[in-house]
Amino acid sequence: MTELPKEGAGRPLYESAPKIAPAVPAAPYVWAALASYPLAWLYVKKLLFLNLFEGFWLLIFAVLFLAGVEVLARALHRPAGKETSLWAGGWLVLSVVMPLWGYQNTLSDWQMLVWHLFAVWFVLARCGMLAQGYTGSLCFLDALAGLLVLPFGNFFRRVGTIAAGIASLGRHRVRLRQTGVAAVTAALTLLLCGTAWGLLSAADPNFAAVGQQVQRWFATLLDGPTVVENLFVFLLSLPVGAWLYGLVAGALRRQTPPCTGERFYAALEPLRVLPAVTANTVVGALCAIYGLFFILQALEWLAAAPLGLTAPQASTFAVDGFWELLRILLLDFCVLAAVRFLGRRPLPRILAALFCLFGIAFAALAGAKLAVYVRLYAFTPRRVVAGWFLCVLAVWAVLLLVRVFRVIPAARVGLAVLAVSFVLLSCVDLESRVVQWNIGRYKAGVDAELDLDVLQDCGLNSWYRYDTSGWNRDGRVVRYTGWLIDSGWFRDRSAAEITELYDISGKTGAHKLTADLGQSELHLTFDDAWRCTAVSLTAEENGV
Repeated sequence: MTELPKEGAGRPLYESAPKIAPAVPAAPYVWAALASYPLAWLYVKKLLFLNLFEGFWLLIFAVLFLAGVEVLARALHRPAGKETSLWAGGWLVLSVVMPLWGYQNTLSDWQMLVWHLFAVWFVLARCGMLAQGYTGSLCFLDALAGLLVLPFGNFFRRVGTIAAGIASLGRHRVRLRQTGVAAVTAALTLLLCGTAWGLLSAADPNFAAVGQQVQRWFATLLDGPTVVENLFVFLLSLPVGAWLYGLVAGALRRQTPPCTGERFYAALEPLRVLPAVTANTVVGALCAIYGLFFILQALEWLAAAPLGLTAPQASTFAVDGFWELLRILLLDFCVLAAVRFLGRRPLPRILAALFCLFGIAFAALAGAKLAVYVRLYAFTPRRVVAGWFLCVLAVWAVLLLVRVFRVIPAARVGLAVLAVSFVLLSCVDLESRVVQWNIGRYKAGVDAELDLDVLQDCGLNSWYRYDTSGWNRDGRVVRYTGWLIDSGWFRDRSAAEITELYDISGKTGAHKLTADLGQSELHLTFDDAWRCTAVSLTAEENGV
């Protein structure tokens, strides 16, 4: 039998005085906190102010941020989630195609939003902070965690990390001595190099010119307005850097997401108050209304089929109800989501399948309306985007129908389809393709006149400054103009009509006007009635 120690007897030192490691931040966190300052400055200076999220600084920032997060996660031995490559790849592709095609009125604002969301989702996936372990039906929890909880919950962690790192450095005198030696070495090196540079500049005028260029660069850097501008950018970059570091460090310091799927569903149980009879009645009533709607549609088609549709009737069919059908589809998804999260029981399989079939039918009807509309009035960027979104909704409806009979990750697949298809849509120079399609229809005689509003929406405007790098980098306006010349649109066109697309304020003769297109010029010749009789497009280099 083991004898118990008497009260007051001596105990080993490790029991009476346990050693507690000081709460010092790990070195990777300190380096990441320091790196967040120049990264945030790059975001504010080059993306937010200088290019407004245009230009290849997007790609540079994305690569640096991806590399930084990956290095930090590897240093902390954090395994990557399965979706990491999806969000990283999509983010990089967007970073390439956005500056490649320039600003597009229909897509660019959405691209900027998605560009930021992809960055957040990459961090969540890489650090294992997705609520379900993947992007699924609880993606709104992931958005809440990535946009608010993690970054703002750790907003001041960067300051604390750097302060703790400096305090840790102060506790190691050897490092202080090494720092002093490094400072003395740097000062001595600069002194000797400066002396050698001065002597060599006196010996060679070309070498002296290099030195003068460096001096002018430093003088520009230290110029008063430049210093104020850089100081202003630095001050604005402080909250940006704190947000970025809070997102990444806050995610890596946690072992589980802020709100897991299990916790969410456990907290949701008391809110499941929607009775099954209510859900079944509502969905059944909607199915009855949908059935009546399609019966009337079928009767209208049967009545019109023997006679055929006239152009006005086809136009009416195409225009009426398209956006309402999209809203009906969204309403159906909201109803299914309400039953999923708040219902006490799922819908009966037959009723759920019928409801999903109506959703597919609405998507098909909306697609038919859009196809007729495009055939009558050609493409516009908005119609292309509407068609893409309609296809995504149709895929979602099919996935939900399959989900009724077979267990599949419908939400996960649907969101992946949404993300990947948007990236693929962004890879297309949408506005150029739309302009080319419309001009081709005009040239082939399908359309009697061009829709100038479409050309203006695609960037062919008299008030644009075509010489700016963000707009005319790829010669888009020159390409549009070449297509118009080939189609014969300028022939016998009045000056007033041309001014809707071009600023023809330049004058080279009595009846000769020019439009400045950046590196190219549009030359127009008019008759006495100011109708265009000749047109040519020239460039400063390699005439067009």
